[in-house]
Amino acid sequence: MGKKLGLGFIGLIIIGAIYYFTAGSEQITAQMKKQVNTELTSIQKEGFSVQEREVKESKEHFVLSFDEPQKIASFLSRQGVQLNVHDAELLKGTKIGVDVNYLPDTYAAVSFDIYPLSFPPMILSMAENDKEKEILLELIKKKTFLTHIAINKLGNGFKGDMKDIHEVLHGKQTVTLQMQGFTFSGDIKTQRISAVKEEVEKLLFLVDDDIAFTLTGIKSDYSHTGNTAYDYTTNYSIDNMQLHNKKSFELNAKKFTMHSVSVVQDKLVSGMVKSSIKHISTEEKGKKYAFDDFTFEMKATNLDVSAFEKLQHVNVNDEQAMNALLQTLISKGVQFEIPTLSIATIEAEGQKMDGFDLNAKVDIDKSLDVSSTQVNPMAALSAIDANFNVTLSAGLFGIIAQQPKAMMVLMLFPPKDVNGKKAYNLELKDGKLTVNGMGVN
Repeated sequence: MGKKLGLGFIGLIIIGAIYYFTAGSEQITAQMKKQVNTELTSIQKEGFSVQEREVKESKEHFVLSFDEPQKIASFLSRQGVQLNVHDAELLKGTKIGVDVNYLPDTYAAVSFDIYPLSFPPMILSMAENDKEKEILLELIKKKTFLTHIAINKLGNGFKGDMKDIHEVLHGKQTVTLQMQGFTFSGDIKTQRISAVKEEVEKLLFLVDDDIAFTLTGIKSDYSHTGNTAYDYTTNYSIDNMQLHNKKSFELNAKKFTMHSVSVVQDKLVSGMVKSSIKHISTEEKGKKYAFDDFTFEMKATNLDVSAFEKLQHVNVNDEQAMNALLQTLISKGVQFEIPTLSIATIEAEGQKMDGFDLNAKVDIDKSLDVSSTQVNPMAALSAIDANFNVTLSAGLFGIIAQQPKAMMVLMLFPPKDVNGKKAYNLELKDGKLTVNGMGVN
């Protein structure tokens, strides 16, 4: 959720600061003030309220209050920032201070310093005593999460950063928070963010010198590629990730990447996500494991975009509304595909072996009745065709075959031998399941 909220704050302020041409300084300031005033008036209809506004010749200050989560989620969604109602509910009651400076330097027409003035009540309720509440309030007082954003003089780009954080919080537990080198930049087209790039050098979360979580070399970029909020391309990468518990567990991962694409055509959304991790190693209670070249790719096609958008805002406890939207979502027939899920090599307790490859495809016919499947899940089988293929190295299959729970299954459904590897095909068609061509009763 953190990335969503970060982009939400940045996007919200930028949207209210766009202008179209460069002129003399007094004229630009007047234009910017007028535009900011117009946008602040507008967003008060979108679930926010603007409070404590003070306007001076070349600067101003106001407080932005998050009052109506459902309206806020809908507004940000229209701006290309995906924030569902549940996440927006967590922000209810939050107040953000904004300091505006007009023509602050040679780059910017206007700049914003943004900082929380209060935490959401949900966050404060997690404090177990008055001391912990005081610690949270001290973070607010010191403007720990100060973010600076500048809009260029052409109104077509922005850049900014969040100040470095190094806080040691002494409560029931001693918690250390560190963040270094968070910078971002982007492009603006037709009064909305069209592209964003972000980088963070390091994130660290440490509890009592015992549990440590560290990320380094974080990069992301987002590009809006079409006419809807669901036309976009994103990329993420992390150089190193470490999770360490001195008592029992350690995880290290190197070179994580993720690429995703979403496209809307004829009111149907299709998407693809592909991720990879170069190396993963774990150690738990003296047992060591390592995995090289993890790859995962998934595709989805023919999702009704209107239903998909409404699902972001529906009450998940409203069963009737959920079922109606899910029925609409698959109304044109939906296909899910995993072109690949694989690990090249596995090392377990000193033994190194080749890994596995898996691919799958699932077709859901528009005849599927979502409501009836909740009463009788087997009713869905006739509307679903699925095909799964998995190939395991001989070494990995040998380890699995030694597990008592697997022995009976492997006796009933022996694998096929393919180029020295063990292979399985599972197919669901016309309500019938087969494993390597053998029917499952």
